[in-house]
Amino acid sequence: MDGIQEGQIQIGRGLRRTHIMSRFTRESLLDKKVLDSTHSEKEYRMLPKLNVVSLGGSSIIDRGSEVLFPLLREIVKNRKKHQIMVGCGGGARTRHVYHIGLDLGLPPGALAQLAGSNDEQNTTIIQCLLAPHGGIFVNKERFIELPMYLNAGLIPVVVQNPPYHYWVPMPKLGNIPEHGGDFGMYIISETFGARSMIYLKDQKGLYTENPMVNPRAELIKKIEVNELIKMDLKDLIIERPVLEMLKNSRNRKSVQIINGLTEGNLTKALNGKNVGTIIYKR
Repeated sequence: MDGIQEGQIQIGRGLRRTHIMSRFTRESLLDKKVLDSTHSEKEYRMLPKLNVVSLGGSSIIDRGSEVLFPLLREIVKNRKKHQIMVGCGGGARTRHVYHIGLDLGLPPGALAQLAGSNDEQNTTIIQCLLAPHGGIFVNKERFIELPMYLNAGLIPVVVQNPPYHYWVPMPKLGNIPEHGGDFGMYIISETFGARSMIYLKDQKGLYTENPMVNPRAELIKKIEVNELIKMDLKDLIIERPVLEMLKNSRNRKSVQIINGLTEGNLTKALNGKNVGTIIYKR
């Protein structure tokens, strides 16, 4: 290979293959040293102005028009200043689907497939409600079109669940998939290098315990992700795999959890204010 530069074509002779010369020529992409050589401290952010907003299924959507309509009006009001993508969870119906699936003995892959299909129902509802204001349903096969929709002032509405389907990673405990809507929206924000990742729940933020069980639980306003993992809290307001991904993130440096039942909180969060809990990476 002496004298051959990267990008040049090395013509094979006899039984030898023809190669396009690069640092990966004849290398295994499973080799630890090769993988380490691909690491970059700074990656290109495709959608740096995008704000990813997650609507909790049980905490927001299931509560109906009284909660949902003011929140959607707030999203529409802010779209002129901020690019916003809305993700929709399945809520109570997802829990019902899991219950039936577990009774039937279905494995995690099948449960994930059912949960994803269920989320599509709420996604359709939200898209229809936002339709007069530019709401558009975007499945993951059409994500390449997101820049066009966002620059046109539209509001993409997506399914929260990650597209693992039958190939969902096996959960550490039980059979319910660990990688649900919170994780799916986080991956979107990380992959596209989004400006923010905001989770709308029915509580003020992350507590030391479930405040519905223990009213004396303390609200955590801001915490570093490794410190939170070490606390090993019994109950979390977001899925635990989100913390592991944030710990190893490259683009996403923080996530915010806010109370979506309080009108104005989303606007404040979009403008950079902490109105709930911020979990950050150093």
